[in-house]
Amino acid sequence: MRFQPLPPKFHAANRKRLAEAIGPEAIAIIDTADQLVRAGDFEYPYRPDSNFYYLTGISEPEATLILIPGHSDPDLREILIISGTSEFVGAWEGERHTDEEATKLSGIKAVMNQDDSGHFMKRLLEKYHTIYFNADESLDSVMPSPSKRRVAELRTKAPLHELKSALPILAKQRMVKDKAEVEQLQRAIDITATGLTAAWKVTKPGVKEYALEAELGAEYLRAGAQGHAFMAIVASGAATTVIHYMKNDATVGSDELVLFDTGAEVGWYAADISRTVPASGKFTERQRAVYEAVYRTQQAGIAEHKPGASIFSIDEFMRERLQDEIKQLGLKEPLRAYYPHLSHHLGLDVHDTGEARAELKPGMVVTCEPGLYLRDEGIGVRIEDDILITKNGYELLSKNIPSDPDKLEELLS
Repeated sequence: MRFQPLPPKFHAANRKRLAEAIGPEAIAIIDTADQLVRAGDFEYPYRPDSNFYYLTGISEPEATLILIPGHSDPDLREILIISGTSEFVGAWEGERHTDEEATKLSGIKAVMNQDDSGHFMKRLLEKYHTIYFNADESLDSVMPSPSKRRVAELRTKAPLHELKSALPILAKQRMVKDKAEVEQLQRAIDITATGLTAAWKVTKPGVKEYALEAELGAEYLRAGAQGHAFMAIVASGAATTVIHYMKNDATVGSDELVLFDTGAEVGWYAADISRTVPASGKFTERQRAVYEAVYRTQQAGIAEHKPGASIFSIDEFMRERLQDEIKQLGLKEPLRAYYPHLSHHLGLDVHDTGEARAELKPGMVVTCEPGLYLRDEGIGVRIEDDILITKNGYELLSKNIPSDPDKLEELLS
């Protein structure tokens, strides 16, 4: 396995909290994600459903978790259904988990093969009429999923059953990270640091953006990550003002900025770091003025992270400072014209569960990412760090990734 799995007791504790939330009169059926096809018979690298992995530690497709909190036998209150290794899968993909391996990873004693689960599921649905799924109750989605298909089928076959979404419950659970999750996030952030360092060593006028993206990805894989947590943004020149620029196909010009927004994925946990650097090794006077405005704002914003604050309140604080900064920069438009985005929670998903107005609590991990995007001047600056909320304040998880403009010039020169 490419990454160190989280301990089974972590997943067991997550299941226990979900079981307590749904109560003994209901059951939960949590499906993992589909294996997505890229083209023809070639598939994308598999990624499990985040909630399913959070509850089980299983990273294989065609798997389902069933929670039956009210079952009289404690060993049957948690059941894991897996596909096993068919002759076809063994020949083309390799071995999947045995029952024993699935138990070792998840801590679930009762493991059932998918081929044997049909009759069992039928009996469950006859006994329990309140069922929670890891799908939105509206089923609104461009992309279908096993859970959405299951809900759609049950609405037809069991119209009197009460079908509920477990997503709000799981979203609340996932907002506060366990120590093991923070350690996994720290690994992802540290690997992101090595990737950025490698990319900066070859950042110069004339290099292709995709060559810098390649440096990031190669270092992530070399260090043991699964790869990019999301498609890397490597934007130069005027493209630095495009928030989610993803072409990464331009040639870096002389005296241009290069904006990196990237993160490694380790054990399905995502880092998310943004840095803006001078391609020629030194900021122009105007670039540095804009950069320092964002840098000062972010440093002040980071210091505001503590229990009781919120992403929204910190953003409001930073916007007040940026409002003064843009006046000093001679900018005339309202701030929203130069700064249109917001920070977010971080975890199994790069934009993890959690509302911007939610009160920050110890164990939450969030980003802090102010920016200014001057489209008329072709100057875009974003600085983004990953922050753990602690009992007395915060810990800057990305402290080893430089953002001080003098340090960046030293590294890039």
